[in-house]
Amino acid sequence: MTEHRLPSGTDPPMPLLPEPYRIAFEDTDSPFIFYYGDPGRAGISPRKISRGDFLLLTLKATGIFSRLKMQKGERFLNGFGANSPEDLVFRLAATLSGTTPVTLNWQTDTPERAAYKASVSSARLMLTDGNLDPSLVDAIREVRPDMAFYDTARLRTEPLPRSAFFQEGPEKESEKIVIFTSGTTGDPKGVILTWENFNVNSNALRQLFSGMRKDPMQLVMVNPLHHTNSTALSDWFFREPGAVIHLLPRYTTPYWRILAETSEQAKGSVIAPCVSRHFDFLEELNTKGELPIPGERLEKALSRVSFLMGSAPVGPITVERILRWTGHLPVIRFGSTETCLQVLGTPPELTEDQVVKALEAGWEKKPSPGYYIGRPHEPFTLAAVVKSVVPGEERFMEPCRSGEEGYLVARGRNLMKGYLDDPGATAKVLKNGWYLGFGDICFTLKNDQDGREDFYWLGRESALLIRGGANYSCEQIATELSGFVRSRYGLEEGAFDLAVVGLRIDSEHEDSCCVTMEVSDLPSGVRTEIGRTFIREARGHVSKGSRPDMLRFGKIPRNFKGGVSIKELKREWTDELGLTK
Repeated sequence: MTEHRLPSGTDPPMPLLPEPYRIAFEDTDSPFIFYYGDPGRAGISPRKISRGDFLLLTLKATGIFSRLKMQKGERFLNGFGANSPEDLVFRLAATLSGTTPVTLNWQTDTPERAAYKASVSSARLMLTDGNLDPSLVDAIREVRPDMAFYDTARLRTEPLPRSAFFQEGPEKESEKIVIFTSGTTGDPKGVILTWENFNVNSNALRQLFSGMRKDPMQLVMVNPLHHTNSTALSDWFFREPGAVIHLLPRYTTPYWRILAETSEQAKGSVIAPCVSRHFDFLEELNTKGELPIPGERLEKALSRVSFLMGSAPVGPITVERILRWTGHLPVIRFGSTETCLQVLGTPPELTEDQVVKALEAGWEKKPSPGYYIGRPHEPFTLAAVVKSVVPGEERFMEPCRSGEEGYLVARGRNLMKGYLDDPGATAKVLKNGWYLGFGDICFTLKNDQDGREDFYWLGRESALLIRGGANYSCEQIATELSGFVRSRYGLEEGAFDLAVVGLRIDSEHEDSCCVTMEVSDLPSGVRTEIGRTFIREARGHVSKGSRPDMLRFGKIPRNFKGGVSIKELKREWTDELGLTK
Protein backbone atom coordinates (compact mmCIF):
# COMPACT_ATOMS: atom_id res chain seq x y z
CA MET A 1 0.00 0.00 0.00
CA THR A 2 1.20 3.47 -0.86
CA GLU A 3 0.00 6.76 0.62
CA HIS A 4 -0.92 9.20 -2.14
CA ARG A 5 -1.29 12.94 -1.61
CA LEU A 6 -4.36 14.12 -3.43
CA PRO A 7 -3.96 17.19 -5.66
CA SER A 8 -5.63 20.46 -4.80
CA GLY A 9 -8.84 21.36 -6.61
CA THR A 10 -11.52 18.96 -7.75
CA ASP A 11 -9.73 16.98 -10.46
CA PRO A 12 -9.62 13.30 -9.48
CA PRO A 13 -6.17 11.70 -9.57
CA MET A 14 -6.76 9.52 -12.62
CA PRO A 15 -3.48 7.52 -12.45
CA LEU A 16 -4.71 5.98 -9.22
CA LEU A 17 -7.37 4.01 -11.05
CA PRO A 18 -6.39 0.43 -11.96
CA GLU A 19 -5.89 -0.32 -15.64
CA PRO A 20 -9.29 -1.90 -16.46
CA TYR A 21 -11.12 1.26 -15.34
CA ARG A 22 -8.70 4.05 -16.24
CA ILE A 23 -9.72 4.55 -19.86
CA ALA A 24 -13.43 4.33 -19.04
CA PHE A 25 -13.16 7.26 -16.62
CA GLU A 26 -11.00 9.60 -18.69
CA ASP A 27 -13.97 11.73 -19.76
CA THR A 28 -14.94 12.98 -16.31
CA ASP A 29 -17.75 15.20 -17.64
CA SER A 30 -19.70 12.36 -19.25
CA PRO A 31 -22.72 10.90 -17.42
CA PHE A 32 -22.20 7.60 -15.63
CA ILE A 33 -25.23 6.90 -13.41
CA PHE A 34 -28.87 7.98 -13.49
CA TYR A 35 -30.43 6.99 -10.19
CA TYR A 36 -34.23 6.73 -9.97
CA GLY A 37 -34.55 6.93 -6.21
CA ASP A 38 -38.33 7.29 -6.32
CA PRO A 39 -39.47 5.90 -9.68
CA GLY A 40 -43.11 5.89 -8.62
CA ARG A 41 -43.34 9.69 -8.55
CA ALA A 42 -44.15 11.06 -11.97
CA GLY A 43 -42.12 14.03 -13.10
CA ILE A 44 -39.29 13.42 -10.64
CA SER A 45 -35.93 13.65 -12.41
CA PRO A 46 -33.32 11.01 -11.67
CA ARG A 47 -30.17 11.87 -9.78
CA LYS A 48 -27.45 12.36 -12.40
CA ILE A 49 -23.88 11.43 -11.50
CA SER A 50 -21.05 12.18 -13.92
CA ARG A 51 -17.88 10.14 -14.05
CA GLY A 52 -16.00 12.93 -12.33
CA ASP A 53 -18.62 13.16 -9.56
CA PHE A 54 -18.51 9.39 -9.14
CA LEU A 55 -14.73 9.48 -8.77
CA LEU A 56 -14.93 12.24 -6.18
CA LEU A 57 -17.40 10.16 -4.18
CA THR A 58 -15.04 7.20 -4.56
CA LEU A 59 -12.13 9.23 -3.19
CA LYS A 60 -14.29 10.30 -0.25
CA ALA A 61 -15.11 6.63 0.37
CA THR A 62 -11.42 5.70 0.37
CA GLY A 63 -10.93 8.50 2.86
CA ILE A 64 -13.56 6.85 5.09
CA PHE A 65 -11.62 3.57 4.86
CA SER A 66 -8.39 5.36 5.79
CA ARG A 67 -10.01 7.22 8.70
CA LEU A 68 -11.41 3.95 10.05
CA LYS A 69 -7.96 2.36 9.61
CA MET A 70 -9.13 -0.29 7.18
CA GLN A 71 -6.17 -2.25 5.86
CA LYS A 72 -5.51 -4.02 2.57
CA GLY A 73 -7.06 -7.49 2.70
CA GLU A 74 -9.73 -6.59 5.29
CA ARG A 75 -13.42 -7.06 4.55
CA PHE A 76 -16.50 -4.92 5.11
CA LEU A 77 -20.26 -5.67 5.01
CA ASN A 78 -22.40 -4.07 2.33
CA GLY A 79 -25.50 -3.43 4.43
CA PHE A 80 -27.60 -1.70 1.77
CA GLY A 81 -31.38 -2.11 1.86
CA ALA A 82 -31.86 -1.48 -1.86
CA ASN A 83 -29.80 -0.67 -4.96
CA SER A 84 -27.97 2.65 -4.63
CA PRO A 85 -25.11 4.56 -6.28
CA GLU A 86 -23.25 4.53 -2.96
CA ASP A 87 -23.10 0.74 -3.13
CA LEU A 88 -21.25 1.01 -6.45
CA VAL A 89 -19.06 3.84 -5.10
CA PHE A 90 -17.80 1.78 -2.18
CA ARG A 91 -17.14 -1.17 -4.47
CA LEU A 92 -14.76 0.94 -6.56
CA ALA A 93 -13.27 2.37 -3.36
CA ALA A 94 -12.65 -1.21 -2.24
CA THR A 95 -10.76 -1.81 -5.47
CA LEU A 96 -8.56 1.23 -4.84
CA SER A 97 -7.89 0.39 -1.20
CA GLY A 98 -7.53 -3.38 -1.56
CA THR A 99 -10.45 -4.13 0.77
CA THR A 100 -13.22 -6.63 0.06
CA PRO A 101 -16.99 -6.03 0.13
CA VAL A 102 -19.13 -8.81 1.59
CA THR A 103 -22.72 -8.70 0.39
CA LEU A 104 -25.82 -8.95 2.54
CA ASN A 105 -29.07 -9.99 0.87
CA TRP A 106 -31.65 -7.37 1.81
CA GLN A 107 -34.38 -9.48 0.21
CA THR A 108 -34.02 -12.79 2.07
CA ASP A 109 -31.47 -12.53 4.90
CA THR A 110 -32.88 -13.25 8.35
CA PRO A 111 -31.29 -11.75 11.50
CA GLU A 112 -29.67 -15.13 12.17
CA ARG A 113 -28.23 -15.32 8.67
CA ALA A 114 -26.96 -11.74 8.75
CA ALA A 115 -25.27 -12.41 12.09
CA TYR A 116 -23.69 -15.56 10.66
CA LYS A 117 -22.28 -13.65 7.67
CA ALA A 118 -20.88 -10.94 9.94
CA SER A 119 -19.14 -13.54 12.08
CA VAL A 120 -17.71 -15.84 9.42
CA SER A 121 -16.54 -13.00 7.16
CA SER A 122 -14.45 -11.34 9.91
CA ALA A 123 -15.63 -8.00 8.53
CA ARG A 124 -14.56 -5.05 10.67
CA LEU A 125 -16.83 -2.40 9.12
CA MET A 126 -20.48 -2.36 8.08
CA LEU A 127 -21.91 0.15 5.63
CA THR A 128 -25.57 1.05 6.20
CA ASP A 129 -27.99 3.20 4.25
CA GLY A 130 -30.97 3.37 6.59
CA ASN A 131 -33.06 1.05 4.41
CA LEU A 132 -31.91 -2.31 5.75
CA ASP A 133 -34.23 -4.13 8.14
CA PRO A 134 -33.18 -2.84 11.60
CA SER A 135 -33.44 -6.36 13.04
CA LEU A 136 -30.53 -7.42 10.82
CA VAL A 137 -28.39 -4.54 12.07
CA ASP A 138 -29.30 -5.33 15.69
CA ALA A 139 -28.37 -8.98 15.20
CA ILE A 140 -24.98 -8.00 13.77
CA ARG A 141 -24.32 -5.58 16.63
CA GLU A 142 -25.07 -8.37 19.12
CA VAL A 143 -22.58 -10.86 17.69
CA ARG A 144 -20.00 -8.26 16.66
CA PRO A 145 -19.95 -5.48 19.31
CA ASP A 146 -16.55 -4.41 17.94
CA MET A 147 -17.99 -3.73 14.46
CA ALA A 148 -17.62 -0.17 13.12
CA PHE A 149 -20.66 1.28 11.32
CA TYR A 150 -20.85 4.01 8.69
CA ASP A 151 -24.04 5.66 7.38
CA THR A 152 -23.54 6.06 3.62
CA ALA A 153 -26.09 8.92 3.53
CA ARG A 154 -23.28 11.10 4.91
CA LEU A 155 -20.93 10.40 2.03
CA ARG A 156 -21.91 13.32 -0.21
CA THR A 157 -21.20 15.85 2.55
CA GLU A 158 -17.84 14.33 3.47
CA PRO A 159 -14.79 16.48 2.65
CA LEU A 160 -12.30 15.30 0.07
CA PRO A 161 -9.45 13.65 2.01
CA ARG A 162 -5.98 15.15 1.85
CA SER A 163 -4.41 11.75 1.45
CA ALA A 164 -5.46 8.12 1.20
CA PHE A 165 -3.85 4.71 0.85
CA PHE A 166 -4.14 2.99 -2.53
CA GLN A 167 -2.89 -0.30 -3.84
CA GLU A 168 -0.75 0.00 -6.95
CA GLY A 169 -2.84 -2.53 -8.84
CA PRO A 170 -4.76 -5.61 -7.78
CA GLU A 171 -3.26 -9.02 -8.32
CA LYS A 172 -5.26 -11.47 -10.42
CA GLU A 173 -5.92 -13.85 -7.54
CA SER A 174 -6.66 -11.20 -4.93
CA GLU A 175 -10.18 -11.02 -3.50
CA LYS A 176 -12.58 -8.71 -5.29
CA ILE A 177 -15.83 -9.57 -3.51
CA VAL A 178 -17.42 -12.21 -1.27
CA ILE A 179 -20.96 -13.21 -2.26
CA PHE A 180 -22.81 -15.73 -0.14
CA THR A 181 -24.83 -18.56 -1.62
CA SER A 182 -28.50 -18.87 -0.71
CA GLY A 183 -27.71 -21.58 1.83
CA THR A 184 -29.95 -24.20 0.28
CA THR A 185 -28.41 -27.13 2.12
CA GLY A 186 -27.18 -25.55 5.35
CA ASP A 187 -25.46 -22.33 6.28
CA PRO A 188 -24.76 -20.04 3.31
CA LYS A 189 -21.25 -20.32 1.94
CA GLY A 190 -19.15 -17.23 1.27
CA VAL A 191 -17.91 -17.47 -2.32
CA ILE A 192 -14.58 -15.68 -2.81
CA LEU A 193 -14.44 -14.18 -6.30
CA THR A 194 -11.21 -12.73 -7.60
CA TRP A 195 -10.04 -10.03 -9.95
CA GLU A 196 -9.30 -12.65 -12.58
CA ASN A 197 -12.85 -14.00 -12.32
CA PHE A 198 -14.24 -10.59 -13.24
CA ASN A 199 -11.66 -10.02 -15.98
CA VAL A 200 -12.86 -13.25 -17.59
CA ASN A 201 -16.47 -12.28 -17.00
CA SER A 202 -16.07 -8.94 -18.77
CA ASN A 203 -14.46 -10.63 -21.77
CA ALA A 204 -17.24 -13.21 -21.91
CA LEU A 205 -19.92 -10.49 -21.74
CA ARG A 206 -18.27 -8.63 -24.61
CA GLN A 207 -18.36 -11.87 -26.58
CA LEU A 208 -22.00 -12.51 -25.61
CA PHE A 209 -23.14 -9.11 -26.93
CA SER A 210 -20.64 -8.85 -29.82
CA GLY A 211 -23.32 -9.20 -32.49
CA MET A 212 -25.71 -6.59 -31.10
CA ARG A 213 -23.56 -4.07 -29.28
CA LYS A 214 -23.63 -0.41 -30.27
CA ASP A 215 -21.85 2.26 -28.24
CA PRO A 216 -22.57 4.07 -26.03
CA MET A 217 -24.11 1.24 -24.02
CA GLN A 218 -26.96 1.79 -21.54
CA LEU A 219 -27.56 -0.63 -18.66
CA VAL A 220 -30.99 -0.48 -16.97
CA MET A 221 -30.42 -2.20 -13.65
CA VAL A 222 -33.34 -3.27 -11.47
CA ASN A 223 -32.03 -6.65 -10.30
CA PRO A 224 -30.47 -6.45 -6.81
CA LEU A 225 -26.80 -5.50 -6.74
CA HIS A 226 -26.11 -8.25 -4.21
CA HIS A 227 -26.70 -10.81 -7.00
CA THR A 228 -23.66 -12.13 -8.82
CA ASN A 229 -25.13 -11.24 -12.22
CA SER A 230 -25.71 -7.60 -11.23
CA THR A 231 -22.24 -7.40 -9.70
CA ALA A 232 -20.62 -8.73 -12.89
CA LEU A 233 -22.63 -6.48 -15.21
CA SER A 234 -21.96 -3.31 -13.23
CA ASP A 235 -18.25 -4.14 -13.11
CA TRP A 236 -18.27 -4.60 -16.90
CA PHE A 237 -19.82 -1.14 -17.30
CA PHE A 238 -17.10 0.28 -15.05
CA ARG A 239 -14.65 -0.76 -17.77
CA GLU A 240 -16.45 0.58 -20.87
CA PRO A 241 -15.92 4.20 -22.04
CA GLY A 242 -19.21 6.07 -22.43
CA ALA A 243 -21.29 3.32 -20.81
CA VAL A 244 -24.17 4.55 -18.59
CA ILE A 245 -25.97 2.76 -15.74
CA HIS A 246 -29.64 3.54 -15.10
CA LEU A 247 -30.15 2.30 -11.54
CA LEU A 248 -33.47 1.60 -9.78
CA PRO A 249 -33.66 0.76 -6.05
CA ARG A 250 -35.89 -2.27 -6.72
CA TYR A 251 -38.55 -3.51 -9.12
CA THR A 252 -41.79 -1.48 -9.26
CA THR A 253 -44.26 -0.90 -12.09
CA PRO A 254 -42.55 2.35 -13.29
CA TYR A 255 -39.56 0.20 -14.29
CA TRP A 256 -41.22 -0.35 -17.66
CA ARG A 257 -41.70 3.38 -18.23
CA ILE A 258 -38.09 4.13 -17.31
CA LEU A 259 -36.84 1.31 -19.55
CA ALA A 260 -38.97 2.58 -22.44
CA GLU A 261 -37.81 6.20 -22.01
CA THR A 262 -34.17 5.07 -21.87
CA SER A 263 -34.65 3.08 -25.07
CA GLU A 264 -36.32 5.98 -26.86
CA GLN A 265 -33.52 8.39 -25.97
CA ALA A 266 -30.54 6.05 -26.34
CA LYS A 267 -28.14 6.37 -29.28
CA GLY A 268 -26.47 3.02 -28.56
CA SER A 269 -27.37 -0.39 -27.13
CA VAL A 270 -29.76 -0.79 -24.19
CA ILE A 271 -29.19 -3.89 -22.03
CA ALA A 272 -31.73 -4.92 -19.41
CA PRO A 273 -30.90 -7.87 -17.15
CA CYS A 274 -34.05 -9.37 -15.72
CA VAL A 275 -35.71 -12.59 -14.61
CA SER A 276 -38.60 -14.40 -16.23
CA ARG A 277 -40.87 -13.22 -13.43
CA HIS A 278 -40.58 -9.64 -14.72
CA PHE A 279 -42.43 -10.64 -17.87
CA ASP A 280 -45.08 -12.31 -15.74
CA PHE A 281 -45.54 -8.93 -14.05
CA LEU A 282 -45.73 -7.21 -17.45
CA GLU A 283 -48.44 -9.59 -18.61
CA GLU A 284 -50.43 -8.95 -15.42
CA LEU A 285 -50.16 -5.18 -15.91
CA ASN A 286 -51.33 -5.50 -19.49
CA THR A 287 -54.25 -7.76 -18.57
CA LYS A 288 -55.40 -5.34 -15.86
CA GLY A 289 -54.95 -2.30 -18.11
CA GLU A 290 -52.32 -0.87 -15.75
CA LEU A 291 -49.33 -0.39 -18.08
CA PRO A 292 -47.41 2.78 -17.13
CA ILE A 293 -47.35 3.87 -20.81
CA PRO A 294 -49.47 2.86 -23.84
CA GLY A 295 -48.82 -0.69 -25.01
CA GLU A 296 -47.88 0.22 -28.61
CA ARG A 297 -45.32 2.73 -27.41
CA LEU A 298 -43.91 0.20 -24.94
CA GLU A 299 -43.58 -2.51 -27.61
CA LYS A 300 -41.77 -0.12 -29.96
CA ALA A 301 -39.36 0.92 -27.20
CA LEU A 302 -38.70 -2.65 -26.02
CA SER A 303 -37.86 -3.71 -29.56
CA ARG A 304 -34.54 -1.83 -29.10
CA VAL A 305 -33.72 -3.48 -25.75
CA SER A 306 -31.51 -6.56 -25.31
CA PHE A 307 -32.92 -8.55 -22.41
CA LEU A 308 -30.36 -10.64 -20.55
CA MET A 309 -31.84 -13.64 -18.71
CA GLY A 310 -29.31 -14.87 -16.16
CA SER A 311 -31.13 -16.77 -13.43
CA ALA A 312 -33.62 -19.60 -13.93
CA PRO A 313 -33.53 -21.21 -17.40
CA VAL A 314 -35.92 -19.69 -19.92
CA GLY A 315 -38.93 -21.76 -20.94
CA PRO A 316 -41.25 -21.55 -23.97
CA ILE A 317 -43.90 -19.36 -22.31
CA THR A 318 -41.32 -16.73 -21.33
CA VAL A 319 -39.71 -16.85 -24.78
CA GLU A 320 -43.10 -16.39 -26.43
CA ARG A 321 -43.88 -13.40 -24.19
CA ILE A 322 -40.53 -11.74 -24.86
CA LEU A 323 -40.94 -12.26 -28.61
CA ARG A 324 -44.44 -10.77 -28.48
CA TRP A 325 -43.32 -7.67 -26.56
CA THR A 326 -39.93 -7.10 -28.23
CA GLY A 327 -39.90 -8.94 -31.55
CA HIS A 328 -36.62 -10.70 -30.76
CA LEU A 329 -35.13 -13.36 -28.49
CA PRO A 330 -33.53 -12.69 -25.11
CA VAL A 331 -29.83 -13.24 -24.49
CA ILE A 332 -29.40 -16.30 -22.27
CA ARG A 333 -26.66 -16.60 -19.67
CA PHE A 334 -26.13 -19.53 -17.30
CA GLY A 335 -23.84 -20.20 -14.35
CA SER A 336 -23.64 -20.00 -10.58
CA THR A 337 -22.09 -17.75 -7.97
CA GLU A 338 -19.12 -20.15 -7.76
CA THR A 339 -18.49 -19.66 -11.50
CA CYS A 340 -19.02 -15.86 -11.44
CA LEU A 341 -22.27 -16.75 -13.27
CA GLN A 342 -20.43 -17.07 -16.56
CA VAL A 343 -20.32 -20.60 -17.99
CA LEU A 344 -22.73 -20.82 -20.91
CA GLY A 345 -24.72 -18.41 -23.03
CA THR A 346 -26.38 -17.73 -26.36
CA PRO A 347 -23.68 -18.24 -29.04
CA PRO A 348 -23.19 -15.00 -31.00
CA GLU A 349 -22.27 -16.98 -34.12
CA LEU A 350 -25.86 -18.30 -34.49
CA THR A 351 -28.61 -16.31 -36.17
CA GLU A 352 -31.85 -15.75 -34.31
CA ASP A 353 -33.61 -18.38 -36.46
CA GLN A 354 -30.88 -20.86 -35.57
CA VAL A 355 -31.29 -20.09 -31.86
CA VAL A 356 -35.05 -20.64 -32.19
CA LYS A 357 -34.39 -24.08 -33.67
CA ALA A 358 -31.99 -24.86 -30.81
CA LEU A 359 -34.61 -23.81 -28.26
CA GLU A 360 -37.25 -25.96 -29.93
CA ALA A 361 -34.93 -28.97 -30.09
CA GLY A 362 -34.79 -29.00 -26.30
CA TRP A 363 -38.51 -28.47 -25.78
CA GLU A 364 -39.32 -31.31 -28.21
CA LYS A 365 -36.93 -33.86 -26.72
CA LYS A 366 -38.72 -36.98 -25.42
CA PRO A 367 -39.32 -38.12 -22.77
CA SER A 368 -37.49 -35.27 -20.94
CA PRO A 369 -37.71 -31.83 -22.57
CA GLY A 370 -34.96 -29.38 -21.62
CA TYR A 371 -34.40 -25.62 -21.50
CA TYR A 372 -31.69 -24.20 -23.74
CA ILE A 373 -28.74 -22.66 -21.86
CA GLY A 374 -26.34 -22.10 -24.79
CA ARG A 375 -22.70 -22.99 -25.26
CA PRO A 376 -19.48 -22.42 -23.28
CA HIS A 377 -17.80 -19.05 -23.76
CA GLU A 378 -14.66 -20.47 -25.32
CA PRO A 379 -11.82 -19.84 -24.79
CA PHE A 380 -12.82 -18.31 -21.43
CA THR A 381 -14.99 -21.13 -20.08
CA LEU A 382 -15.43 -24.83 -20.77
CA ALA A 383 -18.33 -27.10 -19.79
CA ALA A 384 -19.31 -30.75 -20.04
CA VAL A 385 -22.07 -33.15 -19.02
CA VAL A 386 -20.71 -36.21 -17.19
CA LYS A 387 -22.07 -39.43 -15.70
CA SER A 388 -20.74 -38.95 -12.18
CA VAL A 389 -19.26 -36.13 -10.08
CA VAL A 390 -18.37 -38.41 -7.15
CA PRO A 391 -14.64 -39.22 -6.98
CA GLY A 392 -14.02 -42.95 -6.80
CA GLU A 393 -17.17 -43.94 -8.67
CA GLU A 394 -16.61 -46.03 -11.77
CA ARG A 395 -17.92 -43.38 -14.19
CA PHE A 396 -16.48 -40.32 -12.45
CA MET A 397 -16.13 -37.46 -15.01
CA GLU A 398 -16.98 -39.81 -17.90
CA PRO A 399 -18.59 -37.67 -20.64
CA CYS A 400 -22.21 -38.36 -21.52
CA ARG A 401 -23.31 -39.06 -25.07
CA SER A 402 -25.41 -36.54 -26.99
CA GLY A 403 -28.92 -36.60 -25.49
CA GLU A 404 -27.81 -38.56 -22.40
CA GLU A 405 -28.69 -36.96 -19.06
CA GLY A 406 -25.89 -36.24 -16.61
CA TYR A 407 -24.26 -33.66 -14.34
CA LEU A 408 -23.09 -30.24 -15.51
CA VAL A 409 -19.44 -29.41 -14.76
CA ALA A 410 -17.29 -26.45 -15.79
CA ARG A 411 -13.73 -25.18 -15.80
CA GLY A 412 -11.96 -21.94 -16.61
CA ARG A 413 -10.47 -18.84 -15.03
CA ASN A 414 -14.01 -17.85 -13.99
CA LEU A 415 -14.05 -20.37 -11.12
CA MET A 416 -14.08 -19.04 -7.56
CA LYS A 417 -11.01 -18.99 -5.40
CA GLY A 418 -12.92 -21.04 -2.86
CA TYR A 419 -15.44 -20.92 -0.02
CA LEU A 420 -14.66 -18.54 2.82
CA ASP A 421 -12.89 -20.39 5.66
CA ASP A 422 -14.20 -23.74 4.43
CA PRO A 423 -11.42 -25.70 2.69
CA GLY A 424 -13.35 -28.95 3.07
CA ALA A 425 -16.35 -27.67 1.12
CA THR A 426 -14.02 -26.10 -1.44
CA ALA A 427 -12.13 -29.35 -2.02
CA LYS A 428 -15.43 -31.18 -2.45
CA VAL A 429 -16.54 -29.11 -5.45
CA LEU A 430 -13.19 -28.14 -7.06
CA LYS A 431 -11.38 -31.16 -8.54
CA ASN A 432 -8.51 -31.00 -11.02
CA GLY A 433 -9.54 -27.56 -12.21
CA TRP A 434 -13.21 -28.50 -12.63
CA TYR A 435 -16.19 -27.19 -10.67
CA LEU A 436 -18.50 -30.11 -9.78
CA GLY A 437 -20.98 -28.43 -7.46
CA PHE A 438 -23.80 -27.23 -9.74
CA GLY A 439 -26.21 -30.03 -8.90
CA ASP A 440 -27.83 -29.38 -12.29
CA ILE A 441 -28.99 -32.28 -14.46
CA CYS A 442 -28.35 -31.42 -18.11
CA PHE A 443 -27.82 -32.93 -21.55
CA THR A 444 -26.31 -31.85 -24.85
CA LEU A 445 -27.65 -32.12 -28.39
CA LYS A 446 -25.64 -31.82 -31.58
CA ASN A 447 -26.77 -28.76 -33.51
CA ASP A 448 -27.74 -29.86 -37.04
CA GLN A 449 -26.82 -26.43 -38.40
CA ASP A 450 -23.14 -26.31 -37.47
CA GLY A 451 -22.46 -29.69 -35.81
CA ARG A 452 -21.51 -28.23 -32.40
CA GLU A 453 -22.98 -29.24 -29.05
CA ASP A 454 -25.74 -27.17 -27.43
CA PHE A 455 -26.44 -27.46 -23.70
CA TYR A 456 -29.85 -27.97 -22.08
CA TRP A 457 -31.05 -27.85 -18.48
CA LEU A 458 -33.45 -30.44 -17.04
CA GLY A 459 -33.60 -29.75 -13.31
CA ARG A 460 -31.78 -30.02 -9.99
CA GLU A 461 -30.56 -33.20 -8.39
CA SER A 462 -31.43 -32.02 -4.89
CA ALA A 463 -34.80 -31.08 -3.44
CA LEU A 464 -34.92 -27.35 -4.13
CA LEU A 465 -37.48 -24.69 -4.88
CA ILE A 466 -36.63 -21.98 -7.40
CA ARG A 467 -38.13 -18.57 -6.65
CA GLY A 468 -37.04 -15.27 -8.14
CA GLY A 469 -33.94 -16.93 -9.54
CA ALA A 470 -32.85 -18.14 -6.07
CA ASN A 471 -32.74 -21.71 -4.77
CA TYR A 472 -34.33 -22.73 -1.49
CA SER A 473 -33.91 -26.07 0.26
CA CYS A 474 -37.16 -28.04 0.67
CA GLU A 475 -35.79 -29.47 3.91
CA GLN A 476 -35.02 -26.05 5.36
CA ILE A 477 -38.42 -24.71 4.31
CA ALA A 478 -40.08 -27.68 6.03
CA THR A 479 -38.08 -26.98 9.20
CA GLU A 480 -39.12 -23.31 9.26
CA LEU A 481 -42.78 -24.11 8.56
CA SER A 482 -42.79 -26.81 11.25
CA GLY A 483 -41.54 -24.27 13.77
CA PHE A 484 -44.33 -21.90 12.75
CA VAL A 485 -46.96 -24.65 13.15
CA ARG A 486 -45.74 -25.55 16.64
CA SER A 487 -45.73 -21.91 17.70
CA ARG A 488 -49.02 -20.85 16.09
CA TYR A 489 -51.16 -23.88 16.87
CA GLY A 490 -49.53 -25.05 20.11
CA LEU A 491 -48.59 -28.50 18.83
CA GLU A 492 -45.99 -30.70 20.43
CA GLU A 493 -43.05 -32.37 18.74
CA GLY A 494 -44.31 -35.62 17.20
CA ALA A 495 -47.92 -34.50 16.82
CA PHE A 496 -47.34 -33.90 13.12
CA ASP A 497 -44.77 -34.15 10.37
CA LEU A 498 -44.35 -31.83 7.42
CA ALA A 499 -42.74 -32.14 3.99
CA VAL A 500 -42.35 -29.69 1.10
CA VAL A 501 -41.92 -30.01 -2.66
CA GLY A 502 -41.80 -27.44 -5.43
CA LEU A 503 -44.05 -27.73 -8.50
CA ARG A 504 -44.40 -25.55 -11.59
CA ILE A 505 -48.14 -24.86 -11.35
CA ASP A 506 -48.76 -21.22 -12.28
CA SER A 507 -45.36 -20.50 -13.80
CA GLU A 508 -42.80 -22.36 -15.88
CA HIS A 509 -39.90 -20.81 -14.00
CA GLU A 510 -41.25 -20.24 -10.47
CA ASP A 511 -41.98 -23.14 -8.11
CA SER A 512 -45.09 -23.22 -5.96
CA CYS A 513 -44.42 -24.36 -2.39
CA CYS A 514 -46.61 -27.43 -1.85
CA VAL A 515 -46.87 -28.60 1.76
CA THR A 516 -47.94 -32.05 2.91
CA MET A 517 -48.81 -32.40 6.60
CA GLU A 518 -49.03 -35.80 8.24
CA VAL A 519 -50.87 -35.75 11.58
CA SER A 520 -51.04 -38.51 14.16
CA ASP A 521 -53.84 -37.60 16.52
CA LEU A 522 -55.11 -34.05 16.25
CA PRO A 523 -58.51 -32.89 17.48
CA SER A 524 -60.73 -32.25 14.46
CA GLY A 525 -61.08 -28.59 15.42
CA VAL A 526 -57.31 -28.03 15.32
CA ARG A 527 -57.00 -29.74 11.96
CA THR A 528 -59.81 -27.63 10.56
CA GLU A 529 -58.22 -24.43 11.87
CA ILE A 530 -54.86 -25.37 10.32
CA GLY A 531 -56.54 -26.08 7.00
CA ARG A 532 -58.38 -22.75 7.13
CA THR A 533 -55.60 -20.41 8.32
CA PHE A 534 -52.19 -22.02 7.65
CA ILE A 535 -51.46 -20.58 4.19
CA ARG A 536 -52.52 -17.03 5.04
CA GLU A 537 -50.83 -16.78 8.42
CA ALA A 538 -47.63 -18.62 7.51
CA ARG A 539 -47.04 -16.27 4.58
CA GLY A 540 -47.01 -13.37 7.01
CA HIS A 541 -44.60 -14.95 9.51
CA VAL A 542 -41.97 -16.97 7.64
CA SER A 543 -39.13 -15.87 5.37
CA LYS A 544 -39.78 -15.04 1.74
CA GLY A 545 -38.47 -18.31 0.33
CA SER A 546 -40.57 -20.41 2.75
CA ARG A 547 -43.99 -18.91 2.04
CA PRO A 548 -46.42 -21.78 1.32
CA ASP A 549 -48.84 -21.84 -1.60
CA MET A 550 -50.79 -25.09 -1.09
CA LEU A 551 -51.53 -27.49 1.78
CA ARG A 552 -52.76 -31.08 1.86
CA PHE A 553 -53.14 -33.56 4.70
CA GLY A 554 -51.88 -37.07 4.08
CA LYS A 555 -49.14 -39.60 4.68
CA ILE A 556 -45.64 -38.49 3.71
CA PRO A 557 -43.96 -41.09 1.42
CA ARG A 558 -40.50 -42.15 2.56
CA ASN A 559 -37.54 -44.01 1.12
CA PHE A 560 -35.80 -47.04 2.60
CA LYS A 561 -33.61 -44.76 4.75
CA GLY A 562 -36.64 -43.04 6.27
CA GLY A 563 -36.12 -39.77 4.42
CA VAL A 564 -38.81 -38.00 2.43
CA SER A 565 -39.24 -39.46 -1.05
CA ILE A 566 -39.37 -36.24 -3.06
CA LYS A 567 -40.04 -38.12 -6.29
CA GLU A 568 -43.06 -39.94 -4.85
CA LEU A 569 -44.34 -36.80 -3.14
CA LYS A 570 -44.21 -34.90 -6.42
CA ARG A 571 -46.08 -37.73 -8.12
CA GLU A 572 -48.85 -37.61 -5.51
CA TRP A 573 -49.22 -33.85 -5.88
CA THR A 574 -49.15 -34.13 -9.67
CA ASP A 575 -51.91 -36.77 -9.62
CA GLU A 576 -54.02 -34.84 -7.13
CA LEU A 577 -53.80 -31.58 -9.07
CA GLY A 578 -54.23 -33.25 -12.46
CA LEU A 579 -50.97 -31.82 -13.78
CA THR A 580 -49.24 -33.22 -16.85
CA LYS A 581 -46.37 -35.43 -15.82
